[in-house]
Amino acid sequence: MDTLNRSLIYFGLFLAVLNVSLAKENQQQVPRGHLQDLGLHRDPEGHIDIYHDMITPEEFWRKYVSTRTAVLLKGAAKNFPALSLWTDEYLKDTYGHLNVRLESKREGHQYPAGDVSLARDSLKHFVSTYVQENKYIVSQLPKPMYGDVLVPPSNILNCLLNGTKDWILIRPEHEYMVPLAKEPSMDGGGYSVLKVTEVDLVQFSNFRNCPYHYANVSAGDCLYVPYGTLHHVRSYGEKNMAISFLFSRSLSHMKKFDNSQCQNPKYENLASTPVAWDFDGATTLTMGLQEPRVYRNAVLSIFGKKKSVSRKVFIRGLKETVLPNDERLRDAFKLATRVLNLEKKKVITREEIEAIPMQAFKDIIKSIEMDPVNTLQYEYRLFSRNQIKELLTEARNKEGGLDVKYFTEIYKNDLGGSARVAGEIIQGFDTNKDGIVDKAERKKNMKSVLSQFDEEMPQEHINDYADVYVYRPKLEQVPDRDTMDISFESNSQEKLPDNGEGIRVKEGYQFMDGDEESKERLKEQRRKEREQQMGSMENEEEEDDGRPEGEEDEGDDREEDENEEQDGNPGRDGRDEL
Repeated sequence: MDTLNRSLIYFGLFLAVLNVSLAKENQQQVPRGHLQDLGLHRDPEGHIDIYHDMITPEEFWRKYVSTRTAVLLKGAAKNFPALSLWTDEYLKDTYGHLNVRLESKREGHQYPAGDVSLARDSLKHFVSTYVQENKYIVSQLPKPMYGDVLVPPSNILNCLLNGTKDWILIRPEHEYMVPLAKEPSMDGGGYSVLKVTEVDLVQFSNFRNCPYHYANVSAGDCLYVPYGTLHHVRSYGEKNMAISFLFSRSLSHMKKFDNSQCQNPKYENLASTPVAWDFDGATTLTMGLQEPRVYRNAVLSIFGKKKSVSRKVFIRGLKETVLPNDERLRDAFKLATRVLNLEKKKVITREEIEAIPMQAFKDIIKSIEMDPVNTLQYEYRLFSRNQIKELLTEARNKEGGLDVKYFTEIYKNDLGGSARVAGEIIQGFDTNKDGIVDKAERKKNMKSVLSQFDEEMPQEHINDYADVYVYRPKLEQVPDRDTMDISFESNSQEKLPDNGEGIRVKEGYQFMDGDEESKERLKEQRRKEREQQMGSMENEEEEDDGRPEGEEDEGDDREEDENEEQDGNPGRDGRDEL
């Protein structure tokens, strides 16, 4: 018995040792920080530099701008009028009529709807709803609000007005270690497919040793974030509000700092400061557009050291620098010919181009680069004809007309669209403006309403890349030249490296949270409930005109399809185009 007990004890010890050994082996296999918050994969390089007094422009450029290095300026925004003025009540009462652009609180998700449209909200509505809803503002500051903001004698700053923020910053030269969602090559930024609360260091092993710095920012502080710096921000407090100043990227590529205009650095009111792109708070935003100076310099580079060139050489230069090489070329060329005063000229001089107002180059940029999300027509580009047609079919009432209340509900819930555009669609049917869409109005206006959704979203603006990622090539800390710059000297625009087809994420990996299956189940349940409410709709319709509803609809659909083929504009598929 004693021998048996000793054997059992030895066996138990052997199992314990084996378990410890296996545990150590598994521990070695699982990378530090795997499936944990971003930043736990290794120790940080430290907090970025902090200045408690305003840094001189020359030192700021030499230490930080020219080296693309982040720095925190404590208290640099403490004298902004907005710091004390911009309470919720003040924003509603003073600027509530202005509208701003919205984004989801999660990267890559569909833009949320405001009371103006998808991705657009009035300040009054936003301030009243931002606590309850999944949305926040990422927008150009409306021009009427400029007077409450000061411009510090520095550049590319994020100045915090409320709450606190913790930043994780990855220097541009370490970007090659981060898996970035594959986006069009024209994009100068990007976002990572890493889930910041659950970083998969097995699938994305290149990130395991990626260095990073951190910064703790409080209200009244300004953080300099160099262009090309990947960052993750955790915000705290009931309300978090910041103003960002984006200056020319070319400052990081200057060979020598020009101190001629910095002899007496001081704060200036934003209302008296020249701004390249304004936003009136009501119509089209110009976020993300190229600096007009870049286009102007690109056009001037066509001349080289010459004072004039032939029209043929100049046109070729335009096509190889600022004009797009796709279906947009024809319209863009017509516009450039008009605003640059090229009609009937055989020779173009440098002096003539230098005299052209900057607004001409802005017009060219807007015609080429405008992101539909910055316009009030965004939903008409985002959603396809077939998606709208499917909802209209589901919302048909017993009489064959349109249940306007039900259509508005499913347009908002199923597609995530806005009440405003849902109303515009209904108005397109409601010929007599009585608030009711009967059978005759539905049939008569179906084609014209659906035709509003025929124009496709430009490929470069379709956010459909979260399941494919790339590792960009390793770059210098500060390249000799900005990759987004344009010049005729190299006969083409310098583009970001071609990243090929990219790498598809592992099956089952979801970068974006969300239960699509649950949504589909709810939609199916709702459709069944509606079918029960509609009762014997098909039988009643058959008695009305002597033929089944389904036959009538098939005839209507065939007629629409035939018209589409004649117009050369077939309807798009009904896929989700985000």
